[in-house]
Amino acid sequence: MSNTTLAPVTIDRIVDVMQGFDVELERVGEDEVATANLNGLPVTFAMLGSVFIVRADTVTDQTIADADPTLYLAANQVNSVSFGARATIVDRAENLIVRTERDVAIAAGMNDEQLAASLRSAVDAVLATQDGVKAAADDLAELRAQVEKELGEQS
Repeated sequence: MSNTTLAPVTIDRIVDVMQGFDVELERVGEDEVATANLNGLPVTFAMLGSVFIVRADTVTDQTIADADPTLYLAANQVNSVSFGARATIVDRAENLIVRTERDVAIAAGMNDEQLAASLRSAVDAVLATQDGVKAAADDLAELRAQVEKELGEQS
């Protein structure tokens, strides 16, 4: 395909482009969805109408019953700066899940170079945002422990 031809973005094209990055995506049934393990994280690639989505989930050891607000605050803190992806905390399973996601508009189609650049950017942003949430949560937990210690010493 020439660099000037805009072709529809399909999950098959995404699979092909990711192979160029030495990443093997596994198709999920007949759906327009594929997955891979990147940096130890399950990453999902999905077609949704006029966008494709790159999403990474990290299951935490915090159950919903004993969850504290640290992860939620960390996600909000990360979302207030630009990592290029959104972070949310999913509380619809037994344990909390840190979910990072980026969607890329594809309605007009993309040539191969555009698709490769968009995929690289989306994957990098989703993984960096996961790291950002972890770092922010660690910093907030440390701050919380320090405050609790100081309050305990004042008693």
